[in-house]
Amino acid sequence: MLSKAEVQAIAHDLLGQHARKETFANFPERVPTLDDANDVQDAYVALLCQTQGTEVGGYKIALTSKSTRDWLKIDHPCAGQVLSNRIHQSPYTVHLSDYVRFSMETEICVVLDRDMAGECTIDDVRRNLRSIHCAYELVEDRGADLTRLDARSLVSDNSWNGGIVIGPPGPVDLVLENRAGRLKVNGKVTKEGTTRETMGGNPLHVMVWLIGHLGKRGKSLKAGQPVITGSIIETQFPVAGDVLVFEVDDMPPVELRVIT
Repeated sequence: MLSKAEVQAIAHDLLGQHARKETFANFPERVPTLDDANDVQDAYVALLCQTQGTEVGGYKIALTSKSTRDWLKIDHPCAGQVLSNRIHQSPYTVHLSDYVRFSMETEICVVLDRDMAGECTIDDVRRNLRSIHCAYELVEDRGADLTRLDARSLVSDNSWNGGIVIGPPGPVDLVLENRAGRLKVNGKVTKEGTTRETMGGNPLHVMVWLIGHLGKRGKSLKAGQPVITGSIIETQFPVAGDVLVFEVDDMPPVELRVIT
């Protein structure tokens, strides 16, 4: 278990690496456990909020697919925190120059209508839904070697979240199991996927995991905080000039424009 001083030292190192736009390098030797990694993430996010004058406005979930978890030899997803100043509405324009290496993922965003924490069921989550949306995660992996991912390093670095883009709300009673989605790049469908790619085949299962995870850390998911629940299509690396439209059956699309 890391001391508070060790946690703060790693958090300050991460803040400096991002400011200098350094390439990401794994550091598992500095973070013995996932609990330590979550402590580092909290400290790093607190520094970000302090320096940017913002607060935690939502959450992202990484490693929702079984294949990725098997690869990293962990049996659950990992969370990241989304700063309020990084929550954007569709259509949104992203600048590649703001990133070391930009990528994005296509996700379902879920927003609750009341605070929740600790153990719960998918029915509890469903009863408390405020809205669901098509969304993008904006990812800053700082040029990491994606063939050598390390979960503790990833979590410490706030699971690489660079922001989210949220589309208009869809029908709140929509059945989310095995719902198909597609990504259009410059008007042409380039990728397709379904919500079965997420944990349990339903984004609401991911919400159950997150709410339990936060409860164990003495936190709650607040009403109105958006949660992106894992990509239904593999990570994409758009280039300048691309216009991306992601839609899920019976839900309004979300749009992202990419410039230099």
